[in-house]
Amino acid sequence: MNTSTTDHTDATSRTPSWSLPVPLTGATCAVLHFGGVWTWWALLWVPLLVVSVVCIAYEWRASARNRCRMGFGAWLLLTIAHLGCVAALALILGK
Repeated sequence: MNTSTTDHTDATSRTPSWSLPVPLTGATCAVLHFGGVWTWWALLWVPLLVVSVVCIAYEWRASARNRCRMGFGAWLLLTIAHLGCVAALALILGK
C-alpha cells in the first residue's frame, strides 16, 4: 500500500497567466510603429515577436492542460495579447 503524502501536482498545476504576453506584444507593436519594419529595428522586433508568439503558445498549452476557468481579467488579457499579435503581423505585412 502506498502511504506517500507527497503531492505530484507541482509541475501540472501551472495555471495560465496572460500578463507576460501583453507587454511583449505591446513592445513589439511600439517598435514596429515608431521604428519601422525593414530597418535595423528588425533586430529588435523580430525577437520580441518570436518570444511573444512562443509565450502565447505556452500559455495556451497550460490553459488546455489544466482546463482552468479564467476570470474576466484573464480573458481581457488574452484578448489584448492576441489583438496585439495580430496588429504586429498586420504592420509587418503592410495591411
